[in-house]
Amino acid sequence: MIERLEVKRSSQPTRGRLISAIRTCLPGAWIQPGSEDLIALYRLRYRMALEEKKYDSAMIFLNKILEVDPLNAEAKLSKAEIYHRHLGDYTRAVEQYNKVIRISVQDKRSNELRTQARSSLTEIMELLS
Repeated sequence: MIERLEVKRSSQPTRGRLISAIRTCLPGAWIQPGSEDLIALYRLRYRMALEEKKYDSAMIFLNKILEVDPLNAEAKLSKAEIYHRHLGDYTRAVEQYNKVIRISVQDKRSNELRTQARSSLTEIMELLS
């Protein structure tokens, strides 16, 4: 037999009581996600948009990552790759690749990203010459 909760209704429900009831019933619903959680979520949504070839949506999620972490070299490299490989906007791609190189010089762990950015810049320069 299923237990039924007794619901007490008043003539005028107030907003404060509703929020209080939601907080008690859904305690995890009011936890603010941390920056790492947000970045992971936005990265997942970016990859989904990229798979669906929705490059404008992918850019939105990359920009969201950069709002949380403005020095995220991986997101800047991904933006550059979209401009370069999918949209053919070489000016913006070069700008983003240069930003990746500047950021990765400060961060010693980003050698691989810097190498990728440099090789892609070389590829663009050969393409345009």
